[in-house]
Amino acid sequence: MNEKATLQRRASAIGVILALAIVSQSNAAGQPESTRPYGPGMMGGGQGSTYGSGMMGGGMMGGGGYTGLDNSLQRSVDIAKAKSIVTSYLTGIVNKNLVIDEIMEFEDNLYVLIKESDSGKGAFELLVDPFTGAVQPEFGPNMMWNLKYGMMGGRTGSVRPNTIGLEEAKSLATAYLDRVRGHGPYDLGADEFYGYYTMDVKKDGQVLGMLSVNAFSGQVWYHTWHGGFVGMQEGAAM
Repeated sequence: MNEKATLQRRASAIGVILALAIVSQSNAAGQPESTRPYGPGMMGGGQGSTYGSGMMGGGMMGGGGYTGLDNSLQRSVDIAKAKSIVTSYLTGIVNKNLVIDEIMEFEDNLYVLIKESDSGKGAFELLVDPFTGAVQPEFGPNMMWNLKYGMMGGRTGSVRPNTIGLEEAKSLATAYLDRVRGHGPYDLGADEFYGYYTMDVKKDGQVLGMLSVNAFSGQVWYHTWHGGFVGMQEGAAM
């Protein structure tokens, strides 16, 4: 894929997610304030944050992140290097109950699934830039639906149990895929998070991409920002 087209598509995706973030932040006005896992505020991180360095600090728009469409960049990060980068990233987080469970390499980014080591439940999702190695929280559900580690984490004072179970979430995902991508069968590898599920989508043994299902509303959100699948490493191999 042409690198300029890749970077332009990524920039477009970031613009959409930023708009959604602004709307969500506006809708949350008047709710009780509490510790936010991305740091003390959406626009900054700071030391001692539960998650990392903030959505905008050292992440999406700073610290070597996506600051422009530089045509001279060359792809330099593979799965092994992404694992090393994210391992270092996790050492800077106050919460030590976090481990890498899966890394998927796509054309536009490397997706990293972080789980809680004690519960085995999904904690949050990261993206690693394949050109610069910059780490940031994944767009979409990871920011907007994650009740514990996302942008709205902690605002309600407690994390509610998911009301939609795994099998129902898979049924909703399958119905969505049948409607927008044609009939399966689809193979869905699902991970449960606080407030949603994220699933790897396969058909005829080929990885098509990823989607998430809201564990309360049943809304399906397809991950449009990855590009084509390259490879993956998961479970014991990590």
